Amino acid sequence: MKKMQGSSWGKLLAVLLLLVTAFGAGHFALKSILNLPYVAAEDWQETSQFDRLLAERQEQLAQLCQLDMELMSGELSFVQQERKLRQYSQLMEGLRQENTWFRWQVLSSSSASILYTNLETQTLDQAVEAVRYATFTAGEHLVQNSGAEGEGSVFIELEEADGESGIYYAGIIPAAGEELLIQCGVPAQVDESVSDEFFALWKEYGENRANFQPNMMQTLACSLLCLGCFLYILWTAGHKEGEEGIVLTWQEHIFFDLYLAFLILAALGLCFLGLNFGDYLVYSIIYGENSGDLVPFMQEWILPALAALLVGTITLAARTFAVRLKGRALARSTLLCRVLMWLWRVLRDFFQSLPVTWRAVGLFAGYAVVGGYLLLTARYSALALGAWCLLNFAALVFLGWWTVSLSKLRQGTKAIAAGDLEYRVDTGRMPRDLKIQGEDLNNISLGLAGAVDEKMKSERFKAELITNVSHDLKTPLTSIINYVNLLKTTDQADPTAREYIEVLDRKSQRLKKLTEDLVEASKASTGVLSVNREKIGMAQLLDQAMGEWEERLRERQLTVITNLPEGETWVYADGRHLWRVIDNLLSNCAKYAMEGTRVYVDLTRGKGQVCLSVKNISREALNIPAERLMERFVRGEESRTTEGSGLGLSIARSLTELQGGQFDLAVDGDLFKASVTLPQAN
Repeated sequence: MKKMQGSSWGKLLAVLLLLVTAFGAGHFALKSILNLPYVAAEDWQETSQFDRLLAERQEQLAQLCQLDMELMSGELSFVQQERKLRQYSQLMEGLRQENTWFRWQVLSSSSASILYTNLETQTLDQAVEAVRYATFTAGEHLVQNSGAEGEGSVFIELEEADGESGIYYAGIIPAAGEELLIQCGVPAQVDESVSDEFFALWKEYGENRANFQPNMMQTLACSLLCLGCFLYILWTAGHKEGEEGIVLTWQEHIFFDLYLAFLILAALGLCFLGLNFGDYLVYSIIYGENSGDLVPFMQEWILPALAALLVGTITLAARTFAVRLKGRALARSTLLCRVLMWLWRVLRDFFQSLPVTWRAVGLFAGYAVVGGYLLLTARYSALALGAWCLLNFAALVFLGWWTVSLSKLRQGTKAIAAGDLEYRVDTGRMPRDLKIQGEDLNNISLGLAGAVDEKMKSERFKAELITNVSHDLKTPLTSIINYVNLLKTTDQADPTAREYIEVLDRKSQRLKKLTEDLVEASKASTGVLSVNREKIGMAQLLDQAMGEWEERLRERQLTVITNLPEGETWVYADGRHLWRVIDNLLSNCAKYAMEGTRVYVDLTRGKGQVCLSVKNISREALNIPAERLMERFVRGEESRTTEGSGLGLSIARSLTELQGGQFDLAVDGDLFKASVTLPQAN
């Protein structure tokens, strides 16, 4: 794998293949785009090219009528008449039925009679697929020829010649200023018997529709190959054969922002050229204004080459970005980052050189000034209001960071003072002043550790550590709870202060419960708890527990279905520990059961044993094994957004086993079932 990443020949081949496939993708994509107008049109006579050709023919008909009127006016000189006759003959030759698939007739709007047509026997509706219409007005400067059909030698000669050539007249010359109607169209089926522009369009329409799908498939194939080469280049970027780690090339010695700006300008220039060439190409194809071999050359080479160069430019930018990221040199190889980092270091060193008091005063003054300004302008600007909220959130995060770090120091101080000389305060993400204090504490513990003769056993050390820390937490926690209770008795006018007191009360009670659970879990797992087993009424104990948890379960919209045998069920167990087991199971239901469901509590006896089972539907998916749920600090709700500590089931199992019983869990989809089996007492 490393050899492939460092192969120079592989990289060169990938670059060449990238450019070739990008060229091919651009080539076939351009062809597909040019095929789209033909694919979008359901019939070849619905294309814009067909409309353009039809408009050109209509213009020729208008010119034909105009020339006829001029020739019949008798106002032309001999030279003018000869020139007009040649133009007239050329137009007639092109409009003959034998030379074009264009079928047409010119009508007088006043008499609705046909003046000119190239149809002999068929009507226009029979000859074409759809009749198109156009109108024009005869030139007003011409004098109407009022003579009969035989008058005017030019008219007679042209009429006879026209009759032989397939152009037919009614013998009526339109009046100047008269509005004439052109009716025209093209047959639905054309063939190579007449190779005019309409046959060429029909042939081009079929070829383009047939080539669209192959062009799209070739575009997709080239694009996928190009993408593969692109990813391969990024994967091998920075690796060199015979070298360990990431090797920076000459590109990485150029500041990234300057290099990127140059590449962006180059890419924009290529896009500009491509858009201009593409616009010229589409215009030339639609309007038929091809300039020799320029349009085919542009289609076959210029635009695909621009696409390949654009892909190459993007690859250069992505490659140098990948190398800088891999080599962790992005920031230091960016000019803007280096300037900002230098300014940051200067300001940081200056700020850290100040005493702690002055730093605190300076921070508060800056916060007050910025916050006051934002608060004053917040009434006029939603952006200022958002910035003010963000500033306060940042201040809250900073205070939280400071207090968390301070609590770590206090916890470390207590742990070291309690004799835990192996304890180390994690100073990696602390504020500078607290970090220095934490490092001093760590150095003190290292110095005292030399006076310790032997270490505690690993498993015993873990259990005692939990017990000691939990006991150490109880004293400050008790003080916190007492002071919170005192604050609750005072009259607090500020609703925010009352809300804070409620949060402190709730969190301190939760911390107290967690501390008690930690102590009990430690004792239960080590077996140091005293067990006083006696004859206990299991049904009565269960009724008492259900009474205490009834309100809490009702709040969670949980319906408890109990199934108890007749009479009292006696077990041989410790009442205090058994109560804790039942309490933990009902607490688990209240915390994790899905709201609006049922909780089934079944008590059965037989074969010298009593089995209590609690079943409920879990609110969250149980995606971990049942055995793991009984481990300490493991919860079925992986997001850990509920109030549980992950100790309840572990404590319940340990207490059950201390009483000589068996604790089992079963998970079936979202169904959670806990079973407590104890010896039956006679």
